[in-house]
Order: sequence, then C-alpha cells, then structure tokens
Amino acid sequence: MDKFKRVLAMIGVILLVFMYVMTIITAIFASDGSRNWFIGSIMMTVLVPMVLYAINMLAGLQKKTEANNRMREQIYMNQIRDALKQREAQENAAGQQETQANTAGQEKKS
Repeated sequence: MDKFKRVLAMIGVILLVFMYVMTIITAIFASDGSRNWFIGSIMMTVLVPMVLYAINMLAGLQKKTEANNRMREQIYMNQIRDALKQREAQENAAGQQETQANTAGQEKKS
C-alpha cells in the first residue's frame, strides 16, 4: 500500500511540474496560449491532488474490504470446525453407548 501511495504521489508531482514548466515557457515566449496554460495550471493545482486523494481513499476502502472478507472467512471456517468437532463428539458418545449396550447384552447372555 505504501508503494502505491508513493507512485500516486510521484505521478501528481510529475503532472504539476509539467504544467508549471509549460506555463513558464509559454509566458516567456509570450505565446497566444500562455493564458490558457496559466488557467490550466491553476486548475491542475487543485484537481490533481483532489483526484489522487480520492484514488488513495478508494484504495484504502478496498484494503479494508479485503481485510473484512478475510475475517469473515476465518470466522466461518472456525464455525465449521467447531460444528465438526461437536458432531464427532456426538458420534463418539453414541458409539460408546452402543458399545456399552452390546457388552451389557453379552454379559446377560453369559
């Protein structure tokens, strides 16, 4: 997750630096598009961090969802294991009662 955040931060920095450099270059050469580059760089200064924050937040939600799913799966597996242990204990108890009944029946025959 930390690596993902670093990559997002680097993408944001690269985009903003590109916009600032292009704004400066067009302003130096007094290009017709310098006003548009300036407005674009102001907009990108606001939008890029907002978009990167939203992506980061969605990635965090995805991570929490995966953790919740693993926890639910673990709880479900524990319930299955407990149910199987109870069933085995019941079968063992029934087998012991049957064995005791058979031995008692054999003793009566003797």
